[in-house]
Amino acid sequence: MIALPGERQSHSHATPTGGGLGLVFSIVITTVCLELIISLPVFWWQNMLPGVLLLAVVGWRDDRVPVSSFVRLVVQLVVSIWLIGFASWAFSLKDVFVVAVIILSIVWLMNVYNFMDGSNGMAGFQGVFAGLVMAGMFQAGGEQAMALIALAVAAACAGFLPLNFPNARVFMGDVSSVPLGFMFASFATYGLYTGSLDLPISILIMSVFLVDATLTLLARAFRGERWYTAHAHHVYQRLIALGWSHRQVLVLYQAINVFLVLPVIVLATIYPQYAIAMVGLTLLVLATGWHIANWRLGMTAEVRFK
Repeated sequence: MIALPGERQSHSHATPTGGGLGLVFSIVITTVCLELIISLPVFWWQNMLPGVLLLAVVGWRDDRVPVSSFVRLVVQLVVSIWLIGFASWAFSLKDVFVVAVIILSIVWLMNVYNFMDGSNGMAGFQGVFAGLVMAGMFQAGGEQAMALIALAVAAACAGFLPLNFPNARVFMGDVSSVPLGFMFASFATYGLYTGSLDLPISILIMSVFLVDATLTLLARAFRGERWYTAHAHHVYQRLIALGWSHRQVLVLYQAINVFLVLPVIVLATIYPQYAIAMVGLTLLVLATGWHIANWRLGMTAEVRFK
């Protein structure tokens, strides 16, 4: 399975793809081994794992032969509904709107993670960052078993990085980028239900990906483009097109995570009464940076790859 370079890619060489299958496999095997030592939450086996496996199968197929966006969307809705519908949570009719928002948010995060998987190490390092932070939050919230699963996800992403960074010998592919988005959305959902992970913290953890992907999509929609089709208009893709190396782009994004997002997460944990305000301010800073990048670097101009 080969990913060929093109106007929608940020690479100049044909590269094998679908390597994320090993990442998903390692997570599954690790959790099976963990179950022999400590009882993992039913939520993982009943709610999360079936969705992860189905998304991996569809993603593997999409890496080999393109699957229609409609089919992929239907599958994403099914696994999201499964995640919520089979949870032992009591929802009344008045909660229909809330449930719908949760389901759409899960679907959106899956696609955001897939959109942002277009530069060496980008999805892998974000997986390490998000997995470690969520593991720490679960541990602090008394959810040790779920913390181990989040840690396993972070470790699997770290194990994949030598194959994908600094030089990409293989791409992750949809086989794991979409399941990773689903897993982090599922962790957030579980954390909200158990009280071990607040909504503001969940947004902060994925804020760098969320801002870039969401604002880029909105900008394309406002320009009358077919926003639902593949493109190379994200800030990180534009930077690469303008001559930045994959390493430089990765350092920029993870520096934002480490020096901006992580301190705000710590502060929001210590002062939860100000968490919403902190999230709003952080998103405003990131959105301003996105806007400046578009303005100063000519992000709306036609992309030309070297």
